[in-house]
Amino acid sequence: MKKNILFVISNDNIGGPQKSLLALLERLDYTLFNIDVMILNPSGNLKELFPKEVNVLKADKLLTAFTMPSDSIFYTLGVFLKELKIRQFILALKAMFNYKIKKRPMNQERQKFWVENSKHLEQSDKNYDFAFGILGLSTYYVVDCVNAEKKYHWIRSDSRMLNRDVGIENYYFKKIDGALSVSQECESIFNDMYPYMNGRTKVFYNYLPLSFYDSFSDNTVLSKDSINLITVARLDPLKGLDLAIKACKLLVDKGYEIKWYVLGDGKGRKEIEKMIEEYSLQEVMILFGFKLNTLQYIKQTDIFVHPSRAEGKSNAVDEAKYAGVPIVVTNYPTVKEQIDNEYNGLIAQFDEVDLSNKIERLIKDKELAKTLGQNSINEQNEVVDPNSFLCSL
Repeated sequence: MKKNILFVISNDNIGGPQKSLLALLERLDYTLFNIDVMILNPSGNLKELFPKEVNVLKADKLLTAFTMPSDSIFYTLGVFLKELKIRQFILALKAMFNYKIKKRPMNQERQKFWVENSKHLEQSDKNYDFAFGILGLSTYYVVDCVNAEKKYHWIRSDSRMLNRDVGIENYYFKKIDGALSVSQECESIFNDMYPYMNGRTKVFYNYLPLSFYDSFSDNTVLSKDSINLITVARLDPLKGLDLAIKACKLLVDKGYEIKWYVLGDGKGRKEIEKMIEEYSLQEVMILFGFKLNTLQYIKQTDIFVHPSRAEGKSNAVDEAKYAGVPIVVTNYPTVKEQIDNEYNGLIAQFDEVDLSNKIERLIKDKELAKTLGQNSINEQNEVVDPNSFLCSL
């Protein structure tokens, strides 16, 4: 008999976690599983790329409003008014006041709102063997609203960096059957924070959605008249684009003819554009915006730079390793699970001088750059069969 599995994800914008889910869905044997995907904030395009066997459950407007998406707070308030949810309208206003005026973390305000109001949400009318929560309040939805034999949280990042209310997290994590982690380091951090999860957390590495990349190639060709660097990241302070801009300026001042392409978008775009202008790098540091086929661009560059301050297990770094492009990363806590310094990449400290020095080293030492890239290709991990893994849970 087929197993019924539900994946719940906070949104279907195409970022790293969404690509990983897509890659997993591409590898599943649909003679073994019936797969549903619930998207709490269905405003993106990911659902159009799922295999035809996947049943997409679209959240209604009220459920989406209960998650309080940060990019559509006025929409949220409008939904509450239209549905005559006056109490929720007032509590949402209070959460926004606490965030905007009192400078309290929005993640925590969102958690508190959910705890106070989730009892008003409808229960899922389907029974599942497994249900997985991915990102945001997805695990909370799984715990509160889903009937499943086993419920799992999916650890996508360094849990210390999420700035969430640990008391509320504890309340929910004590109600789940286990957790999956994208890396051993993320598993260790998570278990240190929530010791009762020891023995109930398993590592399940990301896949790259290769068939997805094949479907979305374009004709963009990067100029070969300069040294091409690339960063693939959400435009967010955690991703370290400020370090990249400062490092770029140091390299330009030394006379290097470089183009530094940045693939990604986000709420920090205006600040980054302003900083690029302040450093007079408009012709050097190019914000390409969001691109579906990031791998296509990575393959055309000379050096991949990942200046992040926090990661789980970076999809972008895995893409660069797959492409055999030499890598420079910053020394965020989980980096050593993907990069062995001096073997398949160079690890820089969190300052623009060391970051620029590591990049300069690869510009000067072509043999080292070639060796790092080849080592990445040679060490491609054996892929775990997801069908066997899910059946073993």
